[in-house]
Amino acid sequence: MAKISKSALVAGHGEVILRFEGVSFEYGHNKPILDEVDFTVRRGAKVTIMGQNGAGKSTIFGLITGAHRPEEGEVHISSGVTIATARQVIPRDHLDLTVRDFFSKSFKEKVYDIDPRIDAVLEIVNLTGDIKDRIVRSFSGGQQARLLLASALIQDPDVLLLDEPTNNLDKAGIEHLTAFLVNYPKTCLVISHDAEFLNAFTHGVLYLDVYTRKIEQYVGTYRDVVADIAARREKENMKNAQLAKEIQENKDKAGFFANKGGQMRLVAKRMREKAEELEEEMVDVRREDKTIRPFVIPAQPDINGDVLNISSYSVIKNH
Repeated sequence: MAKISKSALVAGHGEVILRFEGVSFEYGHNKPILDEVDFTVRRGAKVTIMGQNGAGKSTIFGLITGAHRPEEGEVHISSGVTIATARQVIPRDHLDLTVRDFFSKSFKEKVYDIDPRIDAVLEIVNLTGDIKDRIVRSFSGGQQARLLLASALIQDPDVLLLDEPTNNLDKAGIEHLTAFLVNYPKTCLVISHDAEFLNAFTHGVLYLDVYTRKIEQYVGTYRDVVADIAARREKENMKNAQLAKEIQENKDKAGFFANKGGQMRLVAKRMREKAEELEEEMVDVRREDKTIRPFVIPAQPDINGDVLNISSYSVIKNH
């Protein structure tokens, strides 16, 4: 596994169908998310979108679907390419539809063979039984999330965007979805923290760095990339430690020679200049993000009774 260059392509077997060119994006003022990001994706690529919390993984999806517009740069999508993503919440006006009608809403035109298609995608998300005439509202929140996932799968898009697709799946559902994606002949971009799931079918990673707001492209499995990033972090730390030692030695020598006066002051000047040169060689070591960032859990409308009961909690403040 190796990191690939900025201009290289995320693994795939066809032509480029998606390209970010110098894309910058921010939420409001003073909250930049992406800074002149470049990457390309080929047809048939299966890619993990990886990064710390708040790095902009879901923002990438929004820019691809057109839900967001870049502040700078361009998002290029090949002509005729279809895109589908699973929404997070079922629209209120869809809750009283039957499952059959709910899936019909995924298409602009009438689909005459929709029943077998529904059966196929419901099997993938492990929703079994004859449920096509059931009302969407009658399903639990987790089951509705599966319906949303299935509504993306049924479209058979050229580019499938999946944001934490295993969150509401049981073991069998994850196995079915994994098998489906292994054999999916089209492009798939996935956000997930399930290493085993990702390792089964992805062969490229787009890593978003929350601190630099850049994207690094890798070829390899999820586990390979995690190991590679950890190794690079260790290497960067070791390099900085050695540089810090040399910088301090040069500063100490500069102070020593400066006190000698005369020609020794020229030596001291050279020592200070050397220390400054070494400081410029210090690298920004990628940091692990351990901050719990603000988050919102979308709620389904018209839910009766207690949804969440918290009996105790602790507050940890940053000082």
